[in-house]
Amino acid sequence: MKGTGNLIYLVCDWLMRLAILNVLWITFTLMGGGVFGIFPASAACVALLKEWIADRRPHPVAFYWNIYKRSFLSANVVFLCTFVLMILLGFNIYTSLQFTGVWFYLFFSGTVFLGAGVLMTAILTFNPLSQGMMAVEALKNAIHLLLLYPGRLLSFIAGFALLLVCIRFIPGILPLYSVNIILLLTVLLFPFQQEAQKPV
Repeated sequence: MKGTGNLIYLVCDWLMRLAILNVLWITFTLMGGGVFGIFPASAACVALLKEWIADRRPHPVAFYWNIYKRSFLSANVVFLCTFVLMILLGFNIYTSLQFTGVWFYLFFSGTVFLGAGVLMTAILTFNPLSQGMMAVEALKNAIHLLLLYPGRLLSFIAGFALLLVCIRFIPGILPLYSVNIILLLTVLLFPFQQEAQKPV
């Protein structure tokens, strides 16, 4: 019974922490003016998740704010690169509408695939950005992880799909469990730096 009680406490503790984390992410995203707050807020979110996983309990708001400030410039450089690439891919989709038959499917599916790769690379930069890495190095590290762990990428996609299903049936969880779950998946599935040298 004691073991069951400890498990229930642990689950409830993490649910509470994740809910707080999502509220912090929303708050700091808005502080950055919306679009310019998304990437630094996500980097800070990843940093705090790593502290909790390592069984450290820093003051959430103060720690989050420090990482947010430190990563703000580099994170937004990554954001701007991602934004420009997605705009270009959007134009490519528009161009593909001029084609018919097999050419349309080739251009459209290829563009969607590239767009997913760009977004996944951007998500994987949050881990190195949270450790103070500059934008260019963070992008290199993210691409390296993306190519090194195809199996974990599939696990991430499955977890993301499961989250979408949960939100579809229980939309009320969106303010408390959404971005934080996605970032938790990246922290658990994609190690950083030295750990990343040994694929599993």
